[in-house]
Amino acid sequence: MVALVLAAALAGGGTVMLTDRPEIIVSRPAVTLADVARAPGVKGLGRLATVEIAHLPIGRDRLSLSRRAIAVLVRRAIPGMTIAQGDDRIVTLKLVRTGQAKARPCLVTNAPLAAGAVIARDAVAQGPCGTVAADVRYDASRRMLVARRDLPAGSALGNLVASVPQTVARGDAMTLVSRSGPVTVERSVTALQSGRTGRRVFVRDSAGQVFAAPVVEGAR
Repeated sequence: MVALVLAAALAGGGTVMLTDRPEIIVSRPAVTLADVARAPGVKGLGRLATVEIAHLPIGRDRLSLSRRAIAVLVRRAIPGMTIAQGDDRIVTLKLVRTGQAKARPCLVTNAPLAAGAVIARDAVAQGPCGTVAADVRYDASRRMLVARRDLPAGSALGNLVASVPQTVARGDAMTLVSRSGPVTVERSVTALQSGRTGRRVFVRDSAGQVFAAPVVEGAR
């Protein structure tokens, strides 16, 4: 069973603080909580550090946002997160790939993909590069790269980062873990949509309540 964490607060308590840096360097298009925030205490952000809160648009190596906008993105990605209020100061997210990232091989589809399908790791393989920016787009609602049109097997996708395959399927039984300081409450829920680790999914509890929470890899 996959565990869900509804972060009313980090284990050990405390408020997450946004970075004061005017520029944040990231090595890949995905921006994580650890890139933009910190938490007091020895445990820091814990497992939430790798949750993705934003993604740089395709073809752009920087994105400027206010601290207020970043705070909104954090709360959307992690419902219930306690975070210090942002302000109008601008923070620039700058993509600077490492030498290893620059050497990443290009990808091609290993099976036909329908328009709107996620470019997931299990749907691609290493292959020749090509000019294919028009065939891929970023889906902001799912925070994933998707096919812009129907793509046959062997379609070149260029040098991009494929998404992790979905780890939760609609109808899966899951456990919602709500944490507030030292208090942990668990309850059974059912997934109402497919998703993967680090993303939010809508779930329904035994009382019929529907809400969203981020998926965190846990005990099965």
